[in-house]
Amino acid sequence: MLVMPGCVSSWFHDEEDIPVVDNSPAEWELSRVVGDLSVPVGLNTAKIQGVSMVAGLDNTGSDPPPSPLQEALINEMRIRKIANPNTELASPRTSLVVAEAFIPPGARAGQRVDIRVVAPRDSETTSLAGGWMLEVSLSESAVLEGRLRTGETFARGYGAVLTDDIREGREDSELLRKRGLILGGGLLKKDRPIGLAMRADDVSIQASARVGQAINARFFSYQNGGGKTGVANPVDDKRVELRVHPKYYDNVRRFVRVVRYIPIGDTTEERLQRIQNAEAELMIPESAESAAMKLEALGKDSLDSLKKGLVSKSPLVRFSASEALAYLDDPAALPGLTEAARSESEFRHRAYLAMGTLDDLAVIDELEGLLHCESAEARYGAFETLLKKTGKSPIVRGIDMKGKFVFHPVRSNATPLIHFRLTERAEVVVFGDNIPVRTDCVLLMPKGLTITGTPDGKIKVTRVVAGQESRAFMCEPSVGEVIKGVVDADGDYPEVMKVIYSLKQQGTIDARVESDSLAHSDRVYYLDREEGIDSDYSADEELEDEAVEEDTEAAESEEFVASEKSGEKTWWRFW
Repeated sequence: MLVMPGCVSSWFHDEEDIPVVDNSPAEWELSRVVGDLSVPVGLNTAKIQGVSMVAGLDNTGSDPPPSPLQEALINEMRIRKIANPNTELASPRTSLVVAEAFIPPGARAGQRVDIRVVAPRDSETTSLAGGWMLEVSLSESAVLEGRLRTGETFARGYGAVLTDDIREGREDSELLRKRGLILGGGLLKKDRPIGLAMRADDVSIQASARVGQAINARFFSYQNGGGKTGVANPVDDKRVELRVHPKYYDNVRRFVRVVRYIPIGDTTEERLQRIQNAEAELMIPESAESAAMKLEALGKDSLDSLKKGLVSKSPLVRFSASEALAYLDDPAALPGLTEAARSESEFRHRAYLAMGTLDDLAVIDELEGLLHCESAEARYGAFETLLKKTGKSPIVRGIDMKGKFVFHPVRSNATPLIHFRLTERAEVVVFGDNIPVRTDCVLLMPKGLTITGTPDGKIKVTRVVAGQESRAFMCEPSVGEVIKGVVDADGDYPEVMKVIYSLKQQGTIDARVESDSLAHSDRVYYLDREEGIDSDYSADEELEDEAVEEDTEAAESEEFVASEKSGEKTWWRFW
């Protein structure tokens, strides 16, 4: 973490200048694609850090020992004009913490990220539960010569800490109580760009310009004035900056893979032959995914070829074709994506990402239908996609619970489900109407919270705090009303989670209770035996390996070399 010597940066790369001979004009004997001339950079996840203080602890904090972290925090508190910083930090109601965030490739300014909060190893803090982290600036950091050195601020954040013992359901673990997450607590101040580095043999102004021209002919957006603007910017002979096209905001890695299949300088005959070759590859399961992206890279000209894959006997071919059609905004993709989301767990994550890109109104109907699936993953995936697409649509509209989390009551004909979000945002989704709570419930929770049934069929939520008048709230015997009652009694998101899980454990709630039922991108799809192939390698794993190999190759091909500009070195930052 912060106390490690040195600083290995995933955002900055400083190397000595190496002269490069420009052999332009470059010549191509054969039609090539963007990936033949360049390799992607910036696909790693970058870590930024800071030091802050968590306040509001129930005497579980500690006075930190002298260290570079303590010194940095006290200086920051003085800058923020916090009175008596040493006294505040010594209180058992506060704790020094290290905050860190992981920034994905292609992230944009204004995007929210989770902040991980950890008490240092030598800290005597016993728990961060119930704490609130003060605002922190997050940057690349390292301890050098006994002092904490920080770079430019890339994000700021603060918020309530959801400790890992609650997130993981292991409240007996002291270690997990000393670390946690602030869901969506960080706000990015800068974009995290991605790009392409020209291969060593293709470093020239003409080559990078042709790569940029080919990409911009395929991917562009419209400015406010109505003019087109491309996503590629050839910075110099070594690199091309990329802005992620809006269709791919949630799938940056696919965007990079598709870009690398874009042809450079195709004639009409070559383009037709390329489509014909990719169409043949699409019908073979072992090459279907890459073939679909090759056709996707060619744009609307490939629609007819992709639609031929929709009638294949292979689920992988059908899904690959449907996925590519979605990113080309063709509604023919919808049946295949809906079926994959409903019943193919290996494809579910990608299916929902693709459905989120379709502008056809029919996608809303399909997503609403998926809210009735028995699979918690399928159901919650449909909810999340609808939330992103429709925002304040009545079917997914949420209720703000005093700024602590958002509560979404969602109609569903499937088995009642209560779902808690444990990443990105604090959110409770209840699938089902008026899920009942039995009135024989009796809960004695920490911090003076009690929940009991009453003889007249109500639920009573009471908060008793030493030195204060007790408060009681009467609720209807349903999950939604109990959640609101706990919030009225000053309960926070972790406390609501504890209440619902405890009621479930008592048997007074007849509903499933799940947390973070999210489909993942690392699922492995095995081709059926009758197709003659066994595949145990997912597309995302393949891309990850490609990215590692290509980032290494990029470093060797001088994409991180400093350029001379007005006599001063300017570094290819963030990459």
